[in-house]
Amino acid sequence: MDPNVTSLLQDAALLLLVGMVVVFAFLSLLIGVVNLISWICGRLPEPVQPVHELKRLSPSVGPSPAVVAAITAAVHKYRQE
Repeated sequence: MDPNVTSLLQDAALLLLVGMVVVFAFLSLLIGVVNLISWICGRLPEPVQPVHELKRLSPSVGPSPAVVAAITAAVHKYRQE
């Protein structure tokens, strides 16, 4: 082989090796950081949610008879058209 091609292949192999090591190191660091954050979040206490009492609604809750009459009239008029 040509000495120039051999040199290029050696440079390519070195670049490949360096790139793979950098990616492996970054991914290992990323996994470590994610596990550390998960461990820290697991040790923190969860915030206490205040208990809200449910308000009892009176049986008269709903639209007033005037509103029901207006809606009924509007629907009746729409259906006649």
